Amino acid sequence: MGIWTSFVNLLFEALLQVYYVVGDWGLAIILLTVVFRLLMTPLMIKQVRSTYELQKVQPLMKEIQNKYRDNPEEQRKKMAELYSEHKINPFASCLPMLLQMPLFFALFQMLAAPMGDRAGGPLWQYFEAQGGGTGSFFGIIPDIMLSSSRVFAEQGWAAAVPYVVLLVLFASSMLVPTLMMPGDKNQRWLMGGMSLFMLYIGWGMPAGVLLYWDTSSFIGIGQQWFVQRAMKKATGDDEIVVDKPKKKSQKQLKHEAAREEATGFAGGADLTKKKSAFENVFGGKKKD
Repeated sequence: MGIWTSFVNLLFEALLQVYYVVGDWGLAIILLTVVFRLLMTPLMIKQVRSTYELQKVQPLMKEIQNKYRDNPEEQRKKMAELYSEHKINPFASCLPMLLQMPLFFALFQMLAAPMGDRAGGPLWQYFEAQGGGTGSFFGIIPDIMLSSSRVFAEQGWAAAVPYVVLLVLFASSMLVPTLMMPGDKNQRWLMGGMSLFMLYIGWGMPAGVLLYWDTSSFIGIGQQWFVQRAMKKATGDDEIVVDKPKKKSQKQLKHEAAREEATGFAGGADLTKKKSAFENVFGGKKKD
């Protein structure tokens, strides 16, 4: 028995023990997810802080990239200085997601229903040993081992509606955290495209896997909201870090226009032309 198979079986045993206590397979998945997210809370806080600060300095990052486009070494140096100045760890935002992946794939394998030559996962084997049964979620999801695509193909749209709701929440989980962060619209459009891709891959996933991901995402969104709120209160500023140009008064604009028009004459231009330029801008005559 390999390490991965042992991990999948260990996860199933944990799920089974929780099921014995609560009496519902879907609720057992939710409770296991809550425990997992609580254990990951310190990493999640670091992820939110890092991602939040990273989004705020996006304009400065683009400025560095454009300025040192032909000097990659200097660009990396300036980026490192920027990260150090704002206390940003660009890799901190990836760690919680990476830690969730083994659990995600283990659940996928554990909850897989038999299809064609593919054998069922540990949960299906458990029901076979018990002489039958299904893993339901309070009757709302009759069988957490089935996917939206399979329920739709075998039972029609009416039966597939609860599964599709989980699927839509699964896809939305990619977009909502991005909308909560400061950043440019291009990145939000990118995550919108990722949400459509999540719809595609989630169409064939067991409902129990979607339930896990939805629960984990909602907990993560709540954690993100609290951390961002605390950061905004601490810093007193949630704006993107970029120096905004100050608006100039009408008087300043007129003076600048006069200078530009006056300096536009050649060195041999006479004083009369310069005086005329001044009068055109200010609408009056200059007193001698």
